[in-house]
Amino acid sequence: MSPARERRRPRPSTVNTASDNARIGIQGTVIGDVRYEIKDGDPPEKKFAVAKRCLAGKMPPQARRLIEEAVQEALVTPESTRSLVNEVAYYWTIAVLSDQPFEVLEREEFAALDRARWLCQKGPADSWRDAHRAVTGLIACLQGQEQTGTFDSGALDAFLSAFDRLPDDRRREIYRHLDPILSNVLRDRREADLLDIARRQRTADDREERVWKFFEPDPEPPRPKPLRRPDFGPFEQAAAVCGAALVAGGLALAFTLVTLGSADTAVITGGVVLAGTWILLLWGPGQLPGRYSALYPRRPRPAPTDFSAHVERTVRQQFDKHAPTSAAQRSRWAVATMRARTLLAQDIVDRYADPEVSPGAVDWLIAWYAENTARRWTAREPEDPDRLLRLSMLAVGLGTFVGGWYYALDEMTKVQKTVATVAVLWLVAGAVLLARSRADVYVARRHSVAADQAEADRILEEETFAHEERVELLADRPDDDEMAQWLDYDKIYLKTLAMNQYGLTNRDLITHAVLPEGTETARRSRVKGGQPRFSAYVVWVFLLTVSGVRQVKMHLDFPTGVASDQQRTAFRYDAIASAQVEEVGIRFDDGHREVVLPRTDEEKDRIRQSAVPIYQEFRLELVNRHTIGITVDTFNAVLLEQLLEEQQAPPSPDLADLTGALSLLETVAADGRKWLEQTRIRRGYKPLDTEPDFPATA
Repeated sequence: MSPARERRRPRPSTVNTASDNARIGIQGTVIGDVRYEIKDGDPPEKKFAVAKRCLAGKMPPQARRLIEEAVQEALVTPESTRSLVNEVAYYWTIAVLSDQPFEVLEREEFAALDRARWLCQKGPADSWRDAHRAVTGLIACLQGQEQTGTFDSGALDAFLSAFDRLPDDRRREIYRHLDPILSNVLRDRREADLLDIARRQRTADDREERVWKFFEPDPEPPRPKPLRRPDFGPFEQAAAVCGAALVAGGLALAFTLVTLGSADTAVITGGVVLAGTWILLLWGPGQLPGRYSALYPRRPRPAPTDFSAHVERTVRQQFDKHAPTSAAQRSRWAVATMRARTLLAQDIVDRYADPEVSPGAVDWLIAWYAENTARRWTAREPEDPDRLLRLSMLAVGLGTFVGGWYYALDEMTKVQKTVATVAVLWLVAGAVLLARSRADVYVARRHSVAADQAEADRILEEETFAHEERVELLADRPDDDEMAQWLDYDKIYLKTLAMNQYGLTNRDLITHAVLPEGTETARRSRVKGGQPRFSAYVVWVFLLTVSGVRQVKMHLDFPTGVASDQQRTAFRYDAIASAQVEEVGIRFDDGHREVVLPRTDEEKDRIRQSAVPIYQEFRLELVNRHTIGITVDTFNAVLLEQLLEEQQAPPSPDLADLTGALSLLETVAADGRKWLEQTRIRRGYKPLDTEPDFPATA
């Protein structure tokens, strides 16, 4: 297969379908990619490379697991003096701390940080070592502050100095992953720089012009229009022979009867009938493309499918999108394009239903046809410029044909009424048999096969050119890393926006949490193995202060980065009645979609056997019975494909998939105002110069 054809091959995607009373809230597409996949037997070098890509895509739990596996498989050891050992220790530390507020770190995280520090104790002096020491110095500063109750400004100044000397890539990386920690430590002195970076980076790289392309499926290459040939089997052939014989017999009787009356009349009526017949044969097939055109959608139509329903819905949406604004013009547009809509939907279904493609893969073609139709409508270009001429010629031919036969029948009945009746019956029966055999269709299509093939080639050439333009348009589609970075910078910006709304500074914050939740009407897409991305989010910002919690809810239009519809709520810690994280699953029985909310451990074990985990929902209930509900999407669409293929059961999503934000809120709800003091008790620090238990290498 040529490289060009290989690039046009459809990529895997996921399509949501619904039947009966089911309802789909968010439609999604999966973009093919292998950047996050690990196979059994892959070397530790491959695992470390994939771990770094997972960190770039903001999947720290997966990155941490892969790095620890690579270290256990002796990628590097504490005795190593290579630069790689510093790089591994740095990314291991970042994976442990990513999106985790310092207040929720437990013994396990601190043990992992110690192992990473001891791993690179003999590493060379390079930029990776500088970056790792800067991060560990920050953690040591915070540990000292928490254990002694005093703030060591010298240690913070040392961190800031080391941080400023790091390369730009390392500083941006630390900004992204350690924002919950840095926001509390850097205070106002660094907040201005951080906000400036977020403001610039959240709209960088033509975000508004490119984000929408991430949600567009790969366009399916155009397929040629099939030239449909009529069935002309034994039954049709027999019907055609019998029909032709009856017509010939009827014509012979009719001509004989008219000749017996008057030879001149026979010649005149015969010529008139032949002229009318010739005009009808010449201009009639073009007016009846459903019967005679080899390019017309097939008849009868196949049974409706989910694919055909999607195509019809998309055709309707695209044509409505290009409709005029005034009510009168919209009505004219709807009537004028009714036939074009129907034929386009039928043509797309005929060409792309077998083998079936992802419905979204042909949306570009439907949009292209709708745009062309709107352009011709605006320019007042007739859809069929020969239609009026064809109708006029058909009227002339039909009038000539009917007039000739009317005069001939009058002459025939004058000569012999009974024989004339027999001749008419033979003609009618023969015409019915010929029509049933579709002999006229067979002859017409054989006569026009060259013209039909040329028309099919012309259409394919135009669609191919349009497809190439579409592929070129999507060539700069943002990758998953860019989408993750833009969202991270949005979260930083929106946190600052919420602080300004309440008049807070970083000195007023104990910590914060930012949770983006995809809206029900948002477009959704994801790369294979990556996180789902949405075109619109509801962003929840929780600001934890000494006096209580400030919460801001706002709508984020992701392509533009515009935040709107802010809703603010404030409450004290003792106003929190309960908080919980529930696993929300979807169970499919008999084609119905049912939401499953397990409430006990026994129910969870039972339901997990038949339900696919889709979301995790955080519910915070206040004493005034006001409830804050946040749904975080953790569903991996590939799992559904694996279920359908009966490959393996999906794993349950882990709380770590929600970063550290939900853990923090759940802890605050459980401990109230004493949660900071209890955090110190839960942690059990050990001296930083104590050698940790290091796992044996394989």
